[in-house]
Amino acid sequence: MLYETPLASAATKQVSAASNTAVQETPASVVSRTVPNTQFTFDTFLHNAKNIFPVASAKEVAKTDIPPKYNPLVIAGPSGSGKTHLLRAIAHSIIELRGEESIFLGNIEDLASLYQDGSPGARFEMRKKIVQKNFFLLDDLQRLEDFPILQEELIALFDAFHDNNKQMVFCCTDGLTAHNFLLPTLRSRLEWGLLAQLKPQDMDIRIKYVTNYLKNNQIKLTNDQIILLCQRFGDFRLLQGVLLKLSAFKELMHTEVSEYEFNQIIEHTDNTKTNPLTPDIIIGIVAKHYMLQTKDLLSEKRHQKIVLARQIAMYLTRTLLGSSYPALGRMFGGKDHSTVIYAVNKINKFIVKNKDTKLLINELKEKCLTATK
Repeated sequence: MLYETPLASAATKQVSAASNTAVQETPASVVSRTVPNTQFTFDTFLHNAKNIFPVASAKEVAKTDIPPKYNPLVIAGPSGSGKTHLLRAIAHSIIELRGEESIFLGNIEDLASLYQDGSPGARFEMRKKIVQKNFFLLDDLQRLEDFPILQEELIALFDAFHDNNKQMVFCCTDGLTAHNFLLPTLRSRLEWGLLAQLKPQDMDIRIKYVTNYLKNNQIKLTNDQIILLCQRFGDFRLLQGVLLKLSAFKELMHTEVSEYEFNQIIEHTDNTKTNPLTPDIIIGIVAKHYMLQTKDLLSEKRHQKIVLARQIAMYLTRTLLGSSYPALGRMFGGKDHSTVIYAVNKINKFIVKNKDTKLLINELKEKCLTATK
């Protein structure tokens, strides 16, 4: 299975709720954003002959019983080709053998959130925590263009890991030469190792992926519909988006997807590039449901209704858009990522335990998914 989404947060300090609605904000107790996830393994990464080399390279660096042969490994490829899946497959193998504490796994946005305090002392202390790890896995290297101040820090981290013979893996779109914003000293270090180029997945891989998804979610489509999907959506992100809509339709409508609805969903997904679902739309829908202002959900207000609405909006944004926990924290007025984790977990528990909450979440999901039609 190919799936690229922002990387999940690490196991953080357990937060106990003082009430069913109040969010307790506590500082993160760990550095790395790691979480074991059997969805992203080498076994679930679908590929054919043209991507054997990057997969073999990833499996090699995932071995924890030998010194690094290829350090760093840079996995490059277009959006939707499976870079994040491979990175998390490496992490999954390492965690199984060495445990979560041995690895730093995150993206550029995660790294930037750890360096919010830009003072030299705080920077040095954070660096000390990170270099205690034995493996350093960093996604979305191209986002360094948005955080130029991180380049010097990344050079320092690189040198510490390389000098101590600790494995590093980086992912980026395109090759390193395409990113002319990289400092020459950083670029040269990244070129010391091995570059593995992922190529866009072929039609046969997309068909296999869609077939597996439909089977796992018990969705019935004809062979012609499956082929149409895979022909029209070569980008895996768009393909995953339309599959999510098909799954949501069946779940919310309690019926199979008719040919008419299938065509409507296809047409709507074709227009998602110009009319996407955004966090602002989700926040606005939740605020309207609770008869609140959007600014209330982004504020520090602690009124019971506002806190609950804020938590639901965080949950929906995470679920529908796959936003990372640090990014969600920034969207909602600069909340700590542990606050967001607590909110998402809380709503998940409510859905399981409370039928009315489940119905409400499904209703809001439907409104969000149809908001851009």
